[in-house]
Amino acid sequence: MPQRPPTILQSLIPIVVLLGLIMITVLGTGADALAGSNQLSLLVASAVGAGIAVWNRVRWTDIMQGMIHTISASLPAILILLMVGMLSGSWMISGVIPTMIYYGLDILRPAFFLPACVVISAAVSVATGSSWSTIATIGVALIGIGQALGFDMAMTAGAIISGAYFGDKVSPLSDTTNLASAVTGTELFVHIRYMMQTTVPSILLTLAAFSVLTLTGGSGRETVGGVETFQQTIASTYRITPWLLLIPVLAVWMIVKKIPAVPVLMIGSLLAVGAAALFQQELLASLAPGGRLTLGSGYEVLTRSLYGETAPQTGNAAVDDLLATGGMAGMLNTVWLIVTAMVFGGVMEAGRFLERITTAVLSRVRSAGGLVTTATGSCLLFNLTSGDQYMSIVIPGKMFVDAFRRNGLQTRLLSRTLEDGGTATSVLVPWNTCGATQATILGVPTWVYLPFTFFCWLSPVVTLAVAWAGWGVRREQTTPAAPESPEPGL
Repeated sequence: MPQRPPTILQSLIPIVVLLGLIMITVLGTGADALAGSNQLSLLVASAVGAGIAVWNRVRWTDIMQGMIHTISASLPAILILLMVGMLSGSWMISGVIPTMIYYGLDILRPAFFLPACVVISAAVSVATGSSWSTIATIGVALIGIGQALGFDMAMTAGAIISGAYFGDKVSPLSDTTNLASAVTGTELFVHIRYMMQTTVPSILLTLAAFSVLTLTGGSGRETVGGVETFQQTIASTYRITPWLLLIPVLAVWMIVKKIPAVPVLMIGSLLAVGAAALFQQELLASLAPGGRLTLGSGYEVLTRSLYGETAPQTGNAAVDDLLATGGMAGMLNTVWLIVTAMVFGGVMEAGRFLERITTAVLSRVRSAGGLVTTATGSCLLFNLTSGDQYMSIVIPGKMFVDAFRRNGLQTRLLSRTLEDGGTATSVLVPWNTCGATQATILGVPTWVYLPFTFFCWLSPVVTLAVAWAGWGVRREQTTPAAPESPEPGL
């Protein structure tokens, strides 16, 4: 028997179930998005969607294939996430991150700290083209500096993410920037220049917001024993030396040279392990069984920093929390969340629910503002339902490119919309690969940092405002047909 196309109501039911369960979890219990409750919510919503799909005569093998396909698509992100766990553990035990924090406290001051976080993260992300690498390296150090200066971690995380995703959007090295231009057939630098109409106002508003937060008491909390005490605690635990800064410099250089993320993270981790053996022998001895450093115990401590929990004891509880890492094991809750999100996305794709929703909405819009609004909403929908940033760019891009062309709109308007609505908002969804990863790396739940990621939620707002105002919305130039040449001999 042939499949029955889903109705709008059927297509919305799994989404409503998912959002309802998540709201109950967050508002009713206050549970952490990574702890397991949201994973269960995703699986329950997936079961509801699969049941509706089977009712519509979709074969179970097709549903399974949809889930396998989306999980397979997330494997590179999962592998990078595990490598980031290795990097954070090795960079902490080697003293790389403590050294960055130590020297950063000499430079950064409360009066301009939050705007500086935005600018520093943006500069590194533009140079590397990677928000993930920026947050996993510079971001972790800035979080530590913010704690020492007395800033709310949510504010600091919001500033770091805002700057990192600005760079991710506009860097010609960024995979999402290239993807958005490619899927719409827009030349890369045309796409980047056109994005500036919405990206520049968004980042300027972001800098203004963080400047106001800083001036109105963003650091008006009690600091962790003062900056000098914080530095002294780090220096008494680690050997601080500028030589350790060569490792992050080399990592950034490799990323700029377009070396893939996994080799960069692996090389950075192994170099840090070597640096730990060279510079941090006293720390390794304190972490070794019995407090005695031997070849065997040193190997055990170093390898544990890559895969498991490492917690140096400094005598300062706040500093201890900052320096503790979980290695690859600390990323497993995030991996679990990503896998269950991909299961939900696979069910939604196999059941053709997302296709039904977007087709119904698209059939009712004709104006430039309406098309941009619908495309932005579709990007948000795919970030919510597929759990993957790339899906929120590729699928709406393919679905809307013909509609934009039919209405005489240049494709660069769509490519910009995909970035503003897809790239920027992916980090705001706790079960999206981006939201789950950044929450894990920075140690701040997505719901907590979300209000302070000004750039990420301003981007779709600004793009809608600009589109409805008609600013910079240009239509394709139609070239009149050339007159036919007379045939030879006439």
